[in-house]
Amino acid sequence: MDGTIVTPRERLRACVYCNKSKTKCIWPSEQGDGGCLRCVRLSRTCLVGSKKAETRRRGPGTRVGQLEEKLDGILSLLNASHQLQHTPFSSESPSQPSPLSSAPDVYSASVLDPNTLATFDHVDIVPGLRVSFAEAERLLALYRTDYSPHFPFVPIHPNISALELFNKHPFLFRTIIQIVAPQSAAVQRDVVQWFRGYIAEHVVVNLEKRLELLQAIVLFIAWGDVHFYIESPATTLLQLAVGLVTDLGLSKPPKIPGNAPSHMVDEARRVMGLRSRTPHGLEDMRTFLGCFHINSTAAILFRQVPMLPYCSYVTTCCDALEKAQEYDSDALLVSAIRLQCILCRTKAAFPSPDVDNSANVSFSVSLAMTISSIRADMDTLRRAAPMNIRTHWSFDMCYQGTLVRLYEPAMYMRASSLSGDYDSGIRRSEALSCCLDAIKAVFESHAAIPLPELTYLPFPVYSHFTFSVVSATRLLFLSDSDWNRQLACRSLDFPTVTQRLSDRCEKADDWSVGEEWRRKRRFVDDARSVMAMYRDKLRWIGSWSAAKMGASSTDEPQIDHDARNPDPSEILFPIDIDDDWWQAVLEGNHHDQTDDPAGLTR
Repeated sequence: MDGTIVTPRERLRACVYCNKSKTKCIWPSEQGDGGCLRCVRLSRTCLVGSKKAETRRRGPGTRVGQLEEKLDGILSLLNASHQLQHTPFSSESPSQPSPLSSAPDVYSASVLDPNTLATFDHVDIVPGLRVSFAEAERLLALYRTDYSPHFPFVPIHPNISALELFNKHPFLFRTIIQIVAPQSAAVQRDVVQWFRGYIAEHVVVNLEKRLELLQAIVLFIAWGDVHFYIESPATTLLQLAVGLVTDLGLSKPPKIPGNAPSHMVDEARRVMGLRSRTPHGLEDMRTFLGCFHINSTAAILFRQVPMLPYCSYVTTCCDALEKAQEYDSDALLVSAIRLQCILCRTKAAFPSPDVDNSANVSFSVSLAMTISSIRADMDTLRRAAPMNIRTHWSFDMCYQGTLVRLYEPAMYMRASSLSGDYDSGIRRSEALSCCLDAIKAVFESHAAIPLPELTYLPFPVYSHFTFSVVSATRLLFLSDSDWNRQLACRSLDFPTVTQRLSDRCEKADDWSVGEEWRRKRRFVDDARSVMAMYRDKLRWIGSWSAAKMGASSTDEPQIDHDARNPDPSEILFPIDIDDDWWQAVLEGNHHDQTDDPAGLTR
């Protein structure tokens, strides 16, 4: 280390040895050529480091090199675009199409890296999906007004333009555009392949930890046609999302005031030269809550293992967002998450019947008290919500769907005729009746959804509707001493309800056909849209229930649920499903119900 002999004028600074050992450098009061007291005592030559060598450059000067590199990159893009515009078309060989005009069968994520496919006036999502920035502005505005309010975990500020969002978060920009932009069924398949490949390369291979990646995964699952009741292609994405939450430290506060172990960790990170944990912003909190919302919904409603359970920091984030009021949609976000926390309590109080063997549990007084307590908390939350949130169909459907999940476990508990406790039978009958009322309320909320918004429901809202359909098919045909299914079928005319719901799906699909030029129409395959699939499934379930109700009125013969005649609850739930069933029902066509109203011969 370079240094100089200490002079009186330099004694204002600590010497090299005291600075290195982090001790106080004490100079003698008398002026002279000697060193500090510590160096004199240890017989060392007292040196003071050069000010110029150790002075750290601060301010804008440290970014000059970075700004120059960015300017060079921008000039390179402009020059390349200028050369392309002045290149004659005859110079291109017609036998060599542009890689952006035709989709290859197999392509890697690096070929479609969001940071490499930008041109001056447009951007390519995947081969076959190219949008100009003027069109991107329209699509981004459509996302703000029609999509984000129903899933407000990744809002985009109105003052941010499409070009600014692309320059700052290119992958998030592309994810939002593919959610909204019109595209064919083939392009939609290419988008899914590109998205999963990009996430795998950057998260698994490159070990990148960016909030942008987590936001993109959350949005992709929310509107990505990932049907948990059919298969689980999003399970890996959910696991990667949970891993990003952990790596980014979003599931716990970065620093707990007054916590001594936390201070020790921060001090250790400082000594080791590591960057200290920064406080979470509102954007971080929204993304964490969005990941928690999707994970808990999949775990509780679809019998999946929870990967991101509830923690006290969820409440902390809700309080911070409610206090800040940065976006109007934050009010719906906070209400939805608080309702989701109550849903997590129902999971803890009433475990899954197909996992925890709750069929041997009687409907005891303690369980009835637990249900009453949770129901009271739900009612209190609803009354405390703003009027525009309380009356919104999205919140109302999630509220009624949570009630269905609260009372639904009573179907799997032991009947009073088996336990001998007839008081528990009365309580169980009341719970089953409340479950039926909640199911009817869910269907009424679904009927109140405007047809345009029915075509782009996010995953959590649709999940509650799906779970209610499943619960209805089980509850209406429950053969139990504590339940009267004839009265239940008269209370809920299920074939009529499913017919009305399927008709709405058909009308919504017709509306999406007319809007296909300006927004995405989601497809299952090349021949059928997602709304058409919902229509066919609801019609099939309605025909099945009508056939079973007719059979129940004549000595109640049992219908054999084989591969060609499955229980409709299994259409939406992965329980003991074999390959023949998948091929006959999920991949089969139930378009025409005229010749076979029950749908039993297909």
